Amino acid sequence: MKPQKREIALSYPVKEHGPFLSTRAKGTAARLSLEEHVAATPSALLTIDFGGVEAMTNSFVDEFLGKFYLLLAAGDIHANGVRLVGLDEETRDGITVCLERRKQTAVDGDTHELLGDTAVLADAYTHALRLGAFRAAQLAEALGISLPNANNRLKRLLEAGALHRERTSGPDRGGKEYTYRLPWPVDAR
Repeated sequence: MKPQKREIALSYPVKEHGPFLSTRAKGTAARLSLEEHVAATPSALLTIDFGGVEAMTNSFVDEFLGKFYLLLAAGDIHANGVRLVGLDEETRDGITVCLERRKQTAVDGDTHELLGDTAVLADAYTHALRLGAFRAAQLAEALGISLPNANNRLKRLLEAGALHRERTSGPDRGGKEYTYRLPWPVDAR
């Protein structure tokens, strides 16, 4: 496997919008600011830092993160990985509710756990943490599932910024082949 190239790290401090975040209008303003931040450094490893944020309303979270993850999944925003850090119990719960309602997933960068709609993806992400760098067939084998099923799970994890994918030389039969890896190193726990 070839060595990983050095990634550009980008951090977005949500506390710049205040410790108590409410309303869709404020969520829109914060999301637009985040989009500009990401557009200035495309394909970076993005850390969205909630440190210093004490409370957020569901409408703010939905407008800020829910719609941000829609743009990420659609490919309108490009990041090689996205993680959320600095969450306390209240902000984590608000984000989890928003993501569950939208059938979306995010990575808590402090705990390396998935937030949101994790029912099908939790095992795949746990195996990705264990494997480090892998191909879809390796994940399918580890989970005991079909290759198409593994690819569907990998697609959702890519859309959430939980994994990064690089194209590798494909098999002789001309197909595309990818290596998946975690965007950030995971500290031993």
